[in-house]
Order: sequence, then structure tokens, then C-alpha cells
Amino acid sequence: TTLHYTTLHYTTLHTLAGVNVRSVCFCGPMTTVLVGNPTPDTDAFIVESLWNNSCNIVYKNDVVPRGYGYLSFIEDFVDDAVNDITKAIPVPRITKRIIDVQGKIEDLVDDATENEALAGFLGVLSQYRHIGNLVFYSAEDAAPIVLKDMGAFSKNPGKEMNTFRSVKYVPVQKGENIMEELMKWHMDPIRGPGLSYPDDQLSK
Repeated sequence: TTLHYTTLHYTTLHTLAGVNVRSVCFCGPMTTVLVGNPTPDTDAFIVESLWNNSCNIVYKNDVVPRGYGYLSFIEDFVDDAVNDITKAIPVPRITKRIIDVQGKIEDLVDDATENEALAGFLGVLSQYRHIGNLVFYSAEDAAPIVLKDMGAFSKNPGKEMNTFRSVKYVPVQKGENIMEELMKWHMDPIRGPGLSYPDDQLSK
């Protein structure tokens, strides 16, 4: 369930002051843009309440939690994935060389980021952020780190040490298929070494 916080009236929020709702999300995208609220206190109430009572699990390079607002991370992923995307296109190798498929994909990405028609759209995406704690695992056996998403334009006035956008994309190792890794990054917290039962146990 997604709550559209910007539609909540400040007085309505205070009628919920006695209600404590806690949530855990796995690999979820950004859902919130804090705009158009009646007073700054509304944003403060929402942010403080959710940071204290909710969390989102993020694993390795999972792109989904970086959407929609962590655009530089997504761009780094696309740059890393171009070669594998090119290989996945069902065209003979010699044809790919002749028409320079990889170059055309790279140009398409570059043109998209520079297209004025998309500038406003990208501006909206960049305003999205996570509200709540982000529990980040850099590897299967790594200790979790609790991060906070300060947003794309925050100057971090509170000098938070562990911020979500300080965690950069890590290129895949040579020999790994990035499209296979993409699914692992997103699904492993639930279906890999994560929380779900193995498939052979689910059928019993």
C-alpha cells in the first residue's frame, strides 16, 4: 500500500497521533515526494514518524530501491549493462559490428539524459526519496548498515554519516552476467539466501 502523504491534511495527521504503525519493506522503490504540504511541520511529522517506525531492505546493487530518484546510480548501472544488453539482442555478431549496436545504445542513453523534453520528467523523478530507515546489505554475509535517504538536493545539514546516496554502484566482476546479477540483487533477500522457504519446501 502506498500512502500519498502530500494529500494528508496536517490536522488529520494529528488525529493519528495515538496510532503506531510499523512497516518492513523488501527492495521497494522510492514512493514519496514531499511537496505542497500546508506547513513545514507536516513534513517533519511524516519524516520523523516514518523514520522511527519503518524500514526497507536493500541488497547490493539492486536498482529498484534506487528508483526513481537516485538517477546517477541508475545511469552507472546502464553504463555497466550496455555490453550484456548488446549481447542479448538476437542479431548476428557481424551485423552488430556493422551497425554498431552498442554505440547506438550508448548514444540513446546519452541523448535521453540531454533531451529537453525529458528534463522536466527527470526533474520530477529526482525529487523522489525514501522515508524510513534503509537496511543495506553489501553482500550476503555482510553486516547490515542503516542508511537514511536525504534526497537528491539535500546538503545534509544534520551531517548524517550513513546516507543512502553515498553508496555508489559497484560494477560487476569480469565474467559475471549483469542481467543475471540484476535478478539476484532484487530477489535474493526473499528467494535467495533470504526469508522464504526453498521451492521444494513450499510444495509440501
